[in-house]
Amino acid sequence: MQNAWADYGKMQDKKGERIIGSMFAMNTPTLKGFEICLELPNESMKIDLQSAQSGLLQFLYKKLDNYSITLHITVNEEASKKYAFTPQDKYNKLREKNPLIDKLRSSFDLDI
Repeated sequence: MQNAWADYGKMQDKKGERIIGSMFAMNTPTLKGFEICLELPNESMKIDLQSAQSGLLQFLYKKLDNYSITLHITVNEEASKKYAFTPQDKYNKLREKNPLIDKLRSSFDLDI
């Protein structure tokens, strides 16, 4: 199911639907029975995915040879904290993983 999910995202990206394509690349769903569960960081992503839902489900029905699957989308605002958008966000995320990055940045007098 996850391979089919990634394939659909790549297909959307190639068609020029970059927002939808990136959403599929950065969010990995889980499967509970016949329900595909996905947690998104904000309501606008949920709306975008819901607008693409019929094409997605048709693709998955055929790819997985399963016409019983459904899609369950939840929004978790806390999940948005795990995505780094600005250079400062990216730096802070790296610093959380490895505090020695501050030493590296100061040693080479690097900007963020």
